[in-house]
Amino acid sequence: MPIIETVEQLAEFLEQNDEWRRKLFAILVPRSLQRMPDELDEFREETRAEFKAVRQEMREGFERVDREMREGFERVDRELARLNAQTQKNTNDIAELKGITLEDKYRNQARSYFSRLLKNARVVHFPEIEEQLAPDPPLTEQERDDLIETDLFVTGIDKETGDEMVVAVEVSWTVDRTDIERAVRRAQIIAAHGVPAAAVAAGRELADEARTLAQQLGCGIMLGGQLELKPARIRPA
Repeated sequence: MPIIETVEQLAEFLEQNDEWRRKLFAILVPRSLQRMPDELDEFREETRAEFKAVRQEMREGFERVDREMREGFERVDRELARLNAQTQKNTNDIAELKGITLEDKYRNQARSYFSRLLKNARVVHFPEIEEQLAPDPPLTEQERDDLIETDLFVTGIDKETGDEMVVAVEVSWTVDRTDIERAVRRAQIIAAHGVPAAAVAAGRELADEARTLAQQLGCGIMLGGQLELKPARIRPA
């Protein structure tokens, strides 16, 4: 061992000699303090592990909450879609029932409702209309199917011309362009096969722009049993 006379020499010696440094450390430092570095390392590892576990738990918690929220929103969306579909179905059912009820009313009150257009107005069914049509050319399948779907046929003596006339009537709670177009198309089929005809769209309310279209196409409008717009007569060619 070299002769050590100064603190600097001692420090340099200890830096170069691990064994002496450990022995001196064991002599000078109490045992309780000697464990501190190892305990500090253990504490760091434990803290690091706890933080990692907490982060993992928080991540899993956030993922679980996010998943539950998405599932909840999906359930809400499905329920809203179901309710909307049910509401639409109820609306359609109510509209259909209202239409059926209104159609029955027009059928039962046809004589008075159509008295401004026809003498002795009466409701007839398609087979009777078909018997009046000229056999040549015969109805096409498409024309026949179209006429069968007509809501009402009302016949009588045209007060303007004195001729027997058939009125093709489409009934809806709210009269729209579809009702007008159907009534006109079916009246045209009847006239094309030799019978004077007219088209009327009947209901309780009138959709926007329906009156303008009716005027353009010559379709009559009847609301609440009152003739709001007279139909044009469609004469056989």
